[in-house]
Amino acid sequence: EHPTQALLDAYTLERRLGSLEGKRVAIVGDVTHSRVFRSNLLSLPRLGARVTVVAPPTLMPSGIADWAAAEGFSITNEFDPVLPTVDVAMMLRVQKERMSGGYFPTPREYTVGYGLTRDRLRKLPEHAVICHPGPMNRGLEISADAADAARSLVLDQVSAGVAVRMSILY
Repeated sequence: EHPTQALLDAYTLERRLGSLEGKRVAIVGDVTHSRVFRSNLLSLPRLGARVTVVAPPTLMPSGIADWAAAEGFSITNEFDPVLPTVDVAMMLRVQKERMSGGYFPTPREYTVGYGLTRDRLRKLPEHAVICHPGPMNRGLEISADAADAARSLVLDQVSAGVAVRMSILY
């Protein structure tokens, strides 16, 4: 897990959105290899957020259906139907260094199915924000349009990371 990232994500989101009670968060991408996913899945529901996990079947962890049933989060392999319903699109980095092949046929196919592209950015509600823990694979899981959009909280996450780490050390 990555508890510091979960704390800074919660801090960043609450600064922008206020209470997370009832907010809809989609965590999208390489959930099999992501510590950020695991930590946010522990923290966000405890703050009242409703979480939907979106990933290709090959990047969903073993046993996630049982975990979802026990903890009350949703899982899906379809990104597009989720887009218009969320307050937060939290994109995860595709961790290519942990993959030996077979997780998805090509980077282009991953982007077409799961990347936050310019077209998908338009499908998000106007109030919805974008998060990414970094580092980004621009053009793979997130387009430059999405990463640099006014609603992107990526730089806020970086700033919050400094504040959260300083407070933990203090």
